[in-house]
Amino acid sequence: MTSSYPAFVPLLIGILVAALTAFGLTGYGFPAIGRGAVARGGAALAGALAAVAYAWGLVSLLRDESGTAQACQDANPGLYGQVSGYSVSYLPPGLDCRLTSGGSYAAAVPDFLTPVMTGSAVIAVTLALLAVAEHRRTTPSVRPRHPAPSPHSEHSEKRNT
Repeated sequence: MTSSYPAFVPLLIGILVAALTAFGLTGYGFPAIGRGAVARGGAALAGALAAVAYAWGLVSLLRDESGTAQACQDANPGLYGQVSGYSVSYLPPGLDCRLTSGGSYAAAVPDFLTPVMTGSAVIAVTLALLAVAEHRRTTPSVRPRHPAPSPHSEHSEKRNT
């Protein structure tokens, strides 16, 4: 999702949701590891790291929300004179300074956040799948017990009526 300029309210909501998610996953992850559920706890902690990286990116956008021109100038002073506009992305967080020549360059959001966010999310999903597989492997399958009708019960009921 991209727009021309960052919007204050969506950024605040995104930061709040990402922070609460990171807090909740961290609170779940460490005790899970302590109980021996390493894959499950690791998935939660990797998800928390992805949420923190996302929140950091959104905070970077929020910090430069009113100064996109300044962010573009700080990122590359030599190309700033050729900037024709701005493009904001919320997933992953990013601010691109568009050039009159058709290219663009990144500003405001640190370059390492997107790889950290993506890598952490992939690790979280992988560990979650391993945790599900481990749970299925170690949990005995429980089948509902229904008394099998005796083959003679239907016949005996018909005779009695």
